[in-house]
Amino acid sequence: MRKIFVVLFCLILSVTYQTRSETYDYSHFLEQVKKNNKDLKIAHKELELAKATKKDAVSGALPSVTASAGYNRNLSSLYMFADLSAMGGEGTSKFKINKNNEYRFAVNVNQTLFSGSVFYAIRAANEYNKLTGFVYDASFDEIITYAKKAFYQTLLLKHIWEISQESEKNAFENYSEMQNAFENGLVSEFTLLQAEVRYRDMIPQTSEAKRNYNIALLNLEDFAGAKTGELTTVEGSLEKIPDMPQELKMNDILNKRPDYNAMMWEEKLRTTGVKAQNAEHFPKLSGYFTYAFSSQSDQFKFEDENNSYMVGLNLTVPIFSGGATSAKVQQAKIELSKTQLSIEKKRDEIDLELKNIILRLKEAYKRIESAKVTLKTAKKAFSIAESTSKAGLTTQLELKDSRVVMDQAQLKYFVVIFEYLNAYFDWEKATGKIES
Repeated sequence: MRKIFVVLFCLILSVTYQTRSETYDYSHFLEQVKKNNKDLKIAHKELELAKATKKDAVSGALPSVTASAGYNRNLSSLYMFADLSAMGGEGTSKFKINKNNEYRFAVNVNQTLFSGSVFYAIRAANEYNKLTGFVYDASFDEIITYAKKAFYQTLLLKHIWEISQESEKNAFENYSEMQNAFENGLVSEFTLLQAEVRYRDMIPQTSEAKRNYNIALLNLEDFAGAKTGELTTVEGSLEKIPDMPQELKMNDILNKRPDYNAMMWEEKLRTTGVKAQNAEHFPKLSGYFTYAFSSQSDQFKFEDENNSYMVGLNLTVPIFSGGATSAKVQQAKIELSKTQLSIEKKRDEIDLELKNIILRLKEAYKRIESAKVTLKTAKKAFSIAESTSKAGLTTQLELKDSRVVMDQAQLKYFVVIFEYLNAYFDWEKATGKIES
């Protein structure tokens, strides 16, 4: 029984470890961001708020129905006094006009028949709903673009760490070989010390590279909404890059830019705002229907019942508001003008943004080819230095320099690829090419 318990316990620990430790590739990371990112969730709440605003606006055009009910217990009697002497009576008489219990119930229905402000409020709510949708899309593009850059930055830091590890390993192997050679009298103590210094120098560099990589992993975890410690590593390649994008027409780009479309809907919303303020100059017409029921009784039951029905119209005509309505119209027109200027400015900014991105892409693409050739040459030079060092034809300083050159060439190659990917992700966002 004890053995079974131990086996089960180990299985549970194994499953727990597997669920807490995870490797993210590019696609999986983006899916987690879309699913768990808190900024995206906040942006989605704005969509829900827009829908609620639309419902609130539509409610102004729908009937308003209210009901009320009441009960009174009369603790004293009320009387009406009448002089009956003219009718042959004996002077003034009094009559009881209430009973112990009074019951009442009423239903009131109000319906707006004509109101420019209500009509434009509904239109504005629809336009705001559209605007919020594009704002959400713009937030989505911003977050996904950042996620792509963050993933490949982490992948770059992983490669830097791996380069440092490989360099440290190579330095240690060379140091071990020099120790054997020194013990056999094949190299001087100075050569041995140079090999040791090279190896010792690599240890803190590798530790720093590992620390930077782990910090980047923690940032990815937080951005993807993962639990701390869940993300252990990332997988992917920096050597696969997309081709240079083709030139697109500005109108096609503007039609796909959610931030630009949001501004266009803001212009429509501002236009509706001007009309809504103008509508305050016009009359408002509403109709109503009322049903009322009342009853009195000295017992707890309905007696002396009354039912009444009433329909009517209410017309409100604005005559003078001290210039407040005209001032609000003017304010709305100014806001509209500001939005139109912002749209013109946005067009110029998008055009400049695209030109800068294309320049970055072209420059990075050329540098990739150059860095690839440099890396190939540096690898060949180090291989020669490594072989001749074993034969005693190359000093440890020359070997170290050739390794540094090769590592720098490898690092430069990955950095240039990362810069190209960064520019490409910016191009996707700038042209509205990000897929949801």
